[in-house]
Amino acid sequence: MKKIIYLLFLGMLVHAAAMAQSNPDKRQPPPPPPPRENQRGDNQRREDRGPGPRRGERMRPEQREKIEMFKIQFITKNLELTTSEAEGFWPVYEAHKKSIQEIIKTKMNDEILMQEAMLNARKKYKADLLPVLKTEERVNNALRVEREFLYKMRHEVSRRRGWDQE
Repeated sequence: MKKIIYLLFLGMLVHAAAMAQSNPDKRQPPPPPPPRENQRGDNQRREDRGPGPRRGERMRPEQREKIEMFKIQFITKNLELTTSEAEGFWPVYEAHKKSIQEIIKTKMNDEILMQEAMLNARKKYKADLLPVLKTEERVNNALRVEREFLYKMRHEVSRRRGWDQE
């Protein structure tokens, strides 16, 4: 008797499973995914898409200006520059920045020459900063602070784009 009940139950189970499967000819395709922001056809204005340039776009001058101001504040705060120190520091910093940009333009094809030139530029920058900042520790901090700023900027960009895992 138990065997008959089990067989009936198993038969009903198989029948229900067979009925639950849909006919492949009658299946509808899944709905298309919603359009991504840059694929929309409604000519969405730039201001509506949110801050910052998209991949392949150049940064607007006002954005670049804001970042430069934030950088100046960040460096001034971290180095604890006085007014007189700031007057001596920023011309040296700008000269260093221009020399780095020039190195990147001219030595881009030869990695070793570029790294050597970068190292020499950093050594000159350190020597030029010593009379302004007075101590070796503050000069080393000045060499480190720009890298910290770049790290902060990358972190902020990744956080805003949703890539941050923290």
